[in-house]
Amino acid sequence: MKQRSGQARNGPTLYFSLIWLVYLAFPLETILQMPIAQMLPSLLLLSLFVGTYLFSFRAPRFRFTAALLLLAMVGVFCWKFGENFVFLTFYPSPLVGTLKEKWKRIAGMGAMLALLGTVAAYYGLYENENDIFQYLPAMLIMLTVPLGMQMTRRSNELKNKLSLANDEIARLSKSEERQRISRDLHDTLGHTLSLITLKSELAERLIAKSPERAASEIRDVQHTSRAALKQLRELVSGMNAATTTEEAAHASMLLQAAGIRLQASGEQHLAGLPPLVDNIMAMCLREAITNAVKHSGASSCTIEWVKFDAGIAMTVSDDGRGCASGRGAETTGGSGLRGMRERLRLIEGELEWRSQAGMGSQLVIKLPLVEKTGVEEANGA
Repeated sequence: MKQRSGQARNGPTLYFSLIWLVYLAFPLETILQMPIAQMLPSLLLLSLFVGTYLFSFRAPRFRFTAALLLLAMVGVFCWKFGENFVFLTFYPSPLVGTLKEKWKRIAGMGAMLALLGTVAAYYGLYENENDIFQYLPAMLIMLTVPLGMQMTRRSNELKNKLSLANDEIARLSKSEERQRISRDLHDTLGHTLSLITLKSELAERLIAKSPERAASEIRDVQHTSRAALKQLRELVSGMNAATTTEEAAHASMLLQAAGIRLQASGEQHLAGLPPLVDNIMAMCLREAITNAVKHSGASSCTIEWVKFDAGIAMTVSDDGRGCASGRGAETTGGSGLRGMRERLRLIEGELEWRSQAGMGSQLVIKLPLVEKTGVEEANGA
């Protein structure tokens, strides 16, 4: 795998480059029609040309030298046998585009430009209109091939970096989810277990003095322990990768149980969401609905999803008691809004919260839609 990756970074693979040797049939046909005294040296030079071309793909360190040597041999062919051999420049042209050092690419393109200009001037190609239309487009392509390969290579590097960044975001998202579970365990189960401990100690002291009150405290312990078990199950189920569609269905049942009417729209925009965006939106929806049930005192709740150019937005609003300020609501909701902001920060999402006492609350979450892209390998002659 490492060897293949190296070839993709340093240029086209050798077997792919062999395909382009078929075009040597045209200069080979010209050479075979020459007198034997010219044919043998020309065949030797053409063999050296092919050997240098193939060697350059096996030895990236010598690719710059190989490209210059190929250009020199093209110049000899053009000088000895005519301007048609200038088309052999198509072979060193992509080699120049695969050079990593900028100065080598500039030097290689300068050498190509000098060769093409010299051939055009030597044979007076600019004086004949037919020659101009025949050779000028090909020469322009030869000069732009290295630029195109560099653009392709840079694009692949950016895609690779984006892929790595998305993987890192996914890793950080999982880490943040573990931290959330840790906070929830501390804030909820920690408090509940402490309460169970205090009540059981109190019941132990009351057994001799007031058995009835001790029995009452024991019943409270039982109720509290059942609530703790329920909380634990909810936390464990929250460790699974949630989807917005699943959370929307769960929100409907939760609001119905709490006597809150639900109006939802825009569910069709949830199809095809990137997994990371879907998971973060689901966790934010879970937190928003939980806060609405616990703290809003609302009679109705609205969830709306809207697509826009840069991503997707989710709005959760209720007609509950509201709050005098955003700060107050964040305090009322505990660490809910803070946790949502931390999740959204991982993918450069945005959170807007608006509330007014007696007028309900509205939570708007915007997430960019960035899909993971694989690295495409660039192939050329």
